[in-house]
Amino acid sequence: MLPSDVIGISVFNQIEQQFEFKPGPIFANIVLADEINRTTPKTQSALLEAMNEAQVTVDTRTHKLPQPFMVLPRKIPSNTMALIRCPNRKWIAS
Repeated sequence: MLPSDVIGISVFNQIEQQFEFKPGPIFANIVLADEINRTTPKTQSALLEAMNEAQVTVDTRTHKLPQPFMVLPRKIPSNTMALIRCPNRKWIAS
């Protein structure tokens, strides 16, 4: 999973000759993040930005998240193989 899979991506609109932001699933009011410790550090960082600052940054542009906003993470047990260690952090944000 890449950060753009979560926060969204800029797509070039050929008709208007400019980039348009297409928001990802993080723009829902309640997001269930399953197995967050299997994601890459960049994806974890994008989730942390969303949870801590209620915004995401894509291509140097900041997009505010809808309010109210909450992430409900689920972390799999650390004795499972193929994990990327999550930062020690309070994972519930509002």
